[in-house]
Amino acid sequence: MSQKTGIGYYTHHLISQFVTIAPDDDFYLCDVLFESPFCTIVKLGNDLSNAYQFIRISKVPFPFVTFTRFLFFIQQKLIGKAPKIEEMDIFFGPNYRGTFKESMRTVITIHDMVHKYFPETIGGENLKYLTNKLPNIAKKAHCVITDSESTKNDIIKLLNVPEEKVKVIYLGVDGVFKPLIDTKALASVKKRYGLPEKFILFLGTIEPRKNIQGLMKAYAKLCEETSFNHDLVLAGDIQWKSGGLKNLIKDLRFVDRVRFIGYVDETDLANLYNLADIFVYPSFYEGFGLPIIEAMACGVPVVTSNTSSLPEIAGNAAVLIDPHSIDDLAQGIKRVLSDNELRQNLIRSGLERAKLFTWEKCAREIMKVFKELLSNRGENIVSDTLVTL
Repeated sequence: MSQKTGIGYYTHHLISQFVTIAPDDDFYLCDVLFESPFCTIVKLGNDLSNAYQFIRISKVPFPFVTFTRFLFFIQQKLIGKAPKIEEMDIFFGPNYRGTFKESMRTVITIHDMVHKYFPETIGGENLKYLTNKLPNIAKKAHCVITDSESTKNDIIKLLNVPEEKVKVIYLGVDGVFKPLIDTKALASVKKRYGLPEKFILFLGTIEPRKNIQGLMKAYAKLCEETSFNHDLVLAGDIQWKSGGLKNLIKDLRFVDRVRFIGYVDETDLANLYNLADIFVYPSFYEGFGLPIIEAMACGVPVVTSNTSSLPEIAGNAAVLIDPHSIDDLAQGIKRVLSDNELRQNLIRSGLERAKLFTWEKCAREIMKVFKELLSNRGENIVSDTLVTL
């Protein structure tokens, strides 16, 4: 079973909202092979029943994988033949990709410009695509959606896209992220992942851009104080150029106080946040930084970076630190753990801040973009929309 990605969550939440808020429109899903003769197109029912039937038969975790040619033939037999791509009104690519037909309007989402700032963190084929293809696709698209004003500025500067064509639409936070009082469920997650009584939480891919080494060094400074009794829990896959982290832990002599718990199933995430005393996200660069909003929604105080989109998304509901300064990061964590008044203020302001970000609002704003594009073409409603995975 594949693990869900950030873009996978984005796609899932949006299509769930689309069929709810626009029940009279038709939506089709297309896999990333949309330019091949074997592309898979699935029409969504108002309750996503066709998509989920496809999951059960094909045993793939929709919509987070690429469908194969074999599954294409199963889909054709079970669901029936879909219209051709050129018969669609809107093509929406939520993952940087677009396709272009004369009769169709194309909208793409560019979530960040990591490939420009941290190219070493992108796989070879993806980096090649983003470097060679994305500039032209962004220029040809009728609208480029992005997750923050910070990323909008990056897109304008680095891809030379006209400002009027780039639309900022913030992501949402799932309703499952909230303060929880189910002690049995909390205890179950605590036991399953071997969590300590008091801990600092980081959640995300373990890679250089997330500044895990800086977090380790800041944590080591805190451990020098005899009164400091919090462990550090790192949740997420260990990925690019992170092999030296465990050696760093040994060198810093706190090997028994750091836990790598790996990928956390989505059904456990809200409980994990709730169990933490503080959430720390010292990333060097983010297009949005969804985990900080999820943590806020769960009533967990947040420390995050003052770079890229993070201060824009966090607002006044987090302690902002310079991710390049070990001392600043350590002091930020210490302040939240030692100052109860600050901690309570962060919890209250975080809960309010999180309410501003909903998937329904995100989907409605994207639907507004679709309708405006078609209205400018002389049509008043969206009749068919193709969403590529």
